[in-house]
Amino acid sequence: MIRAIMEKEIKELLKSKEFISYYIMLIAVIGIIIPISAKESILNRSWYIMGFVFQIIASIIPSGLTADSFAGEKERKTIETLLLSPVPLAYIFLGKVIYIVIVTLSIIAIIFGISYILFIIMNFIEYKNLVLNFYSFKAIYFIFINSLIACFFTTFLGVLISLKSKTVKSANLFNYFIAMPVIAPVLGKLYTGSISWAFILVYQLILLCGIGLLSLIIKNKFKAYSILENM
Repeated sequence: MIRAIMEKEIKELLKSKEFISYYIMLIAVIGIIIPISAKESILNRSWYIMGFVFQIIASIIPSGLTADSFAGEKERKTIETLLLSPVPLAYIFLGKVIYIVIVTLSIIAIIFGISYILFIIMNFIEYKNLVLNFYSFKAIYFIFINSLIACFFTTFLGVLISLKSKTVKSANLFNYFIAMPVIAPVLGKLYTGSISWAFILVYQLILLCGIGLLSLIIKNKFKAYSILENM
C-alpha cells in the first residue's frame, strides 16, 4: 500500500514540467555554479560550503513537496477519495513522506556526484594531479546522514502542516517559516567552520526525538473524519 502511494506521487511529479524544470535548474546551479565559485575552498579540502548547501537542500525541497501532499489534494478535490479509501491514513502518510525523502535524497546524490566529478576535473586542471579524497568521513556522514534525518524531520512536520492547511499557499508559507529555523543551528556552525562530532550527534538525536513525537501526534490525533470535518 505504501509503495502504491509512493509510485502515484512520483508519476504525478514526473508529469509536471514545472517541477522538472525547477529541479534541473536547481541541480545546475548547486551542482555546477556553486562548486565553481567555491573552487578554492573545496580544493583546499574545506567541505563546509558544500555542507551548508546540502543542508539547505534537505530543508527546501521537502518544504515545497510537503505543501502539496494533502493541501494539494484538498484543492484538487481528491482528498475525500484518498481518505475514504481502504488504505489506512498511516500508510498514506508514510507513502507521501517516503516519496518526498526519496526525491530529496536523489537530488542530493545527483548534485553530490556532479560536483564531485567537477572537483576532480578542476583539481586536475589546477594542480595536474588526480585527487579523489576531497571529503573526510565526517563530511560524507554529515552530508548524507544529517541530510537524511533533517529531511525526515522537515517532511514529517511539513506533511502534518499540509494535513491541517486548506490551501497549498498557506501550507507553503508555514513550511518555509518552520523548516529553515530547524537547520539554522547547523548552518551557523558550518558558517563558522567549527562543527564537531558531538554537535552533529546531539543535533541528530534531537531531530530523531522530534520525528518520534510527530509520529505519535499523527497516530493519535489525525483521523480521516477529523480531516474532512476541517475542510
